[in-house]
Amino acid sequence: MQARNRGRERGMSMRAMWTISALCLLVGTADAQEPTTINPDQVGRYQIMTNANDTFLVDTATGFVWVLTQYTDFNKDPLAWVPMFRLNRASDTTPLLSEFGLKPPTKR
Repeated sequence: MQARNRGRERGMSMRAMWTISALCLLVGTADAQEPTTINPDQVGRYQIMTNANDTFLVDTATGFVWVLTQYTDFNKDPLAWVPMFRLNRASDTTPLLSEFGLKPPTKR
């Protein structure tokens, strides 16, 4: 009976040794990979800017802007970057007109 238990212990220790060896091999090869190079043109591409009320993320390459928004309707009030609507052409005002309409003319 003792010989059988020793065989199981030896089998377990061999399995553990093989598992540890495989993990070391994986970690060693992952560490040996070439580091990624950073394109100097991309450094500083995204800028975070703030004013008294809002925080903005600006992509300086494309001009796209996101505003940091807190969603208070969700648990823990998460924050997310929300793209800002941008007018590039006069025709881009059509969605604004359909959603908000025009103000009535002011009396002078």
